[in-house]
Amino acid sequence: MALLPKYSIVIPVFNSEESLEELYSGIQALFAERQERFEVVFVDDRSRDNSWEVLKKLKAAHTDTITAIRLARNFGQHNATLCGLGFARGELIVTIDDDLQT
Repeated sequence: MALLPKYSIVIPVFNSEESLEELYSGIQALFAERQERFEVVFVDDRSRDNSWEVLKKLKAAHTDTITAIRLARNFGQHNATLCGLGFARGELIVTIDDDLQT
């Protein structure tokens, strides 16, 4: 039986195909440095670009740490976040944006 992640990172996604790989890479590096179990729950809020294709590729490469959800239509950031919270399995949940802004 796989251990549950300590942290769940929930990320609503909208038209962010250019930043998703870098975003996941940064999260992965942070938790590797901390030696903590984590998962990332990406919720695509029906992006108009290739965000969903990027997420499918990331999920295929990191099946143990990524959950990718695509909403049936654009519901908005708050609803996408709430959806992701329903899939989070971690003891602690963090929500962040998908745009790499600090």
